[in-house]
Amino acid sequence: MILKKLLKTLISLIFTVLMVFVGITATAEDRDEKNEWYEQALNAYNTQDYQTALHYFTLLADAGDPYAQYTTASLCFYGWGTDPNYEKAAEYARMSADQGIAAAQALLAHMYLQGLGVEQDIAKAAALNQLGADGGDDYAQNALGWMYDNGIGVEQDYVKAKEYYQLAADQGQPDAQTNLGVLYENGNGVPQSYETAAKYYQLAADQGQPYAQTYLGILYENGSGVPQSYETAAKYYQLAADQNLASAQAWLAQLYEFGNGVEQSSEMSLKYYQLAADQGDPMGQWGMGKAYQFGVGVDVDYVKAAQYYQLSADQEDPDGLECLGYLYLEGLGVEQSMEKAIELYELAAERGSEEAQRQLLILGQ
Repeated sequence: MILKKLLKTLISLIFTVLMVFVGITATAEDRDEKNEWYEQALNAYNTQDYQTALHYFTLLADAGDPYAQYTTASLCFYGWGTDPNYEKAAEYARMSADQGIAAAQALLAHMYLQGLGVEQDIAKAAALNQLGADGGDDYAQNALGWMYDNGIGVEQDYVKAKEYYQLAADQGQPDAQTNLGVLYENGNGVPQSYETAAKYYQLAADQGQPYAQTYLGILYENGSGVPQSYETAAKYYQLAADQNLASAQAWLAQLYEFGNGVEQSSEMSLKYYQLAADQGDPMGQWGMGKAYQFGVGVDVDYVKAAQYYQLSADQEDPDGLECLGYLYLEGLGVEQSMEKAIELYELAAERGSEEAQRQLLILGQ
């Protein structure tokens, strides 16, 4: 989650604000004590002694400082200096949010959305994200955009999704840049534009956002909005695959399978299909099914091929559906069934599989 990546930056800003808070809200004696807490927290944090840092931030938080309350909530949420404690994180995030700290409102919204430390409440998540977004927090803006994009907690509205994604993207928020790119790629709430999608994917990819790297790789593989280049596609797939993103691993596997942009390698293809499949990626499962069906890097095993194709088909992947249909047609690894084969081909054809459409024509369907 991007909040974790921003936490160090946020805390460095909070230190400055804390000094102002301590200076203007306390008696001389209190200022001395809070200054000591602040110094201890700062020194501990800078030496990565998060347990001590958490202790002193908690003292400041209990004294009413909203920025320390947010920092304490974040440390508890991510388990820095303590085991992750969502209930305590929610408690301090709420204290800070009630004092108008936008970042705390965003964190608390995420907790309500996921039901972490609080009872899940999508409506509260939306309301808190709205407060945070109005306060200029880029994470809240992106999260609210996502809610409008998907119609979760609010009425689905691509135009509003674009509005909030844009606000966050303009602040350099990579998740928002990625989401904005998706809107442009699909033409949802904005004029369809691969070029603009590529622009935002590039901005996010340059910050290490793995989904943006994958989506940008796909654009390069297909030559959509960018010059066609398998080599560049492989570069971005690799970056995302190294972050263990399953879909990127599957796309990279396919490049290795056919030697597009990389040296052809059945071994590398199998490696990345397996990594993706193990995470439940339908393309990875389909790739492993092919490997077992045709004996690429493994012994031919139609039963295992059928098992992998079934996993892919269960996620309505058109290639998985089509290949499973073929196994039923031929009775390979499964009991032969023309009826089942046609059913699977029809499902695959409805999802755009040209091979399934061709098979249905051959079968007179």
